[in-house]
Amino acid sequence: MMNLLTTLAWRPFLEPLPVDDIWMLLIIPLAFVISLVYRTLKMPDLKDLPQQAVRLTGMILLFMVAAAIVLYIIVALM
Repeated sequence: MMNLLTTLAWRPFLEPLPVDDIWMLLIIPLAFVISLVYRTLKMPDLKDLPQQAVRLTGMILLFMVAAAIVLYIIVALM
């Protein structure tokens, strides 16, 4: 009973879930959802939506990795 009350009283912004070890992996579903919504709004025909969303997700992740590498190099040189 006490566990149920604790779960019902959970405050997500004050007591976030302990995802410290895997928070970098959460960027993959975030990028996929962003690309899915973007492609849904921009495509006139939704026939190729899954393929286009996966392609855009890959592009987002690739550019984020490239930006992280460039920023790491800039910080390492300073």
